Amino acid sequence: ASLLYEGYSCENQAAGPDYSTAKILGIDYAMQGMAVFSEKVETEEAGFFRKNEKRLAREQRKLSRCVRGSHNYELQKKKVARCHEKIRNQRRDHLHKLSRKIADGYDAAAVEDINMKAMGQCLHFGKSVQDNGYGMFREMLDYKLAW
Repeated sequence: ASLLYEGYSCENQAAGPDYSTAKILGIDYAMQGMAVFSEKVETEEAGFFRKNEKRLAREQRKLSRCVRGSHNYELQKKKVARCHEKIRNQRRDHLHKLSRKIADGYDAAAVEDINMKAMGQCLHFGKSVQDNGYGMFREMLDYKLAW
């Protein structure tokens, strides 16, 4: 019988990664401007829903005056959907650019974990909370940092 054994040191097996030289960014939720960063991170003004709110309201008023099921109703419904789609695309583009900038510039990010849905419902800040897209930002940042 033959037995081959190679011993490993047990001391270093539980050691985690060394973050002493890593660039770490702290991110805290903010109602104004989406987030507060521990270091200076250049961000543009968000709030795309608030910026397009008047146009969306005008298109929805036009829709409410149309006869349901008519040809004009269907055309106006598409206009309202296009307004919502534009807002969604602007928000998503902004969040992708911001998360990519953070992922490229930092090794790790510490993000505040809060329940955005409950915050939007309980504190009467629904539009402001949902307009920031903070939950979507956290998901994007998570997979981009894991990359």
